[in-house]
Amino acid sequence: MKRSARIAGVVFFAIAIADVILLAAGNETIPVYIKPFLMLSLLVAALLSLLPEHKGKLTALLAVGLLFHNAGDILLLFDSRNFLFFAAGLGCFLIGHLFYLGVLRSGLGKRKSAWEVVVMIAPLIIAPLAAIAFGADLPMTIALAVYALVLLYVLATGVIWAIRRKPYAVRVIAGALLFIFSDALIGVKVFSGFDFPLRHAVVIATYLAAEWFLVSAMVRTIARK
Repeated sequence: MKRSARIAGVVFFAIAIADVILLAAGNETIPVYIKPFLMLSLLVAALLSLLPEHKGKLTALLAVGLLFHNAGDILLLFDSRNFLFFAAGLGCFLIGHLFYLGVLRSGLGKRKSAWEVVVMIAPLIIAPLAAIAFGADLPMTIALAVYALVLLYVLATGVIWAIRRKPYAVRVIAGALLFIFSDALIGVKVFSGFDFPLRHAVVIATYLAAEWFLVSAMVRTIARK
């Protein structure tokens, strides 16, 4: 890895750790100013790792996905003021995941074993059930089902990577599972009011770990191509 990319990676981890520690300590003010720089610093680290050698379509998809997730981070800062901010933030994350899938699905081709077919069908069953479990109204339940479907397809793609013994499959699976866990904690708070001490810190810590696992897997895969 390039020295500049390592430095940018250290900056990302430093900001991420500071954000989590502040939230765990009960400080909700400073993290508001830190959060917009989390995905931007990860984006810089990713681009420094890939450019100028790998400046094709996959690098662009990864960059745009991270920018949408950064927009989602910013919108979710205001979700307590208006539910529309939560909905818009959810939409940004959904679009970002679609760009991630553009990278993760590249090169897989159409070869499908019986297990792969099962893996790709499972999200169609699980996503609606997961959305219904939150007990939201019908329009929001549909939105949650679509979001869950996309996120579950990220997980399913990681499983297919593992079936095909592709490098970094474990990172994709870990990233998707952590994303699901983090988003589930947000969902139960928004729709059922369930809360517990350090919830916000746990949400952010698992979210940032998820982003790092997914982005690092994509960066290394693009570099190998």
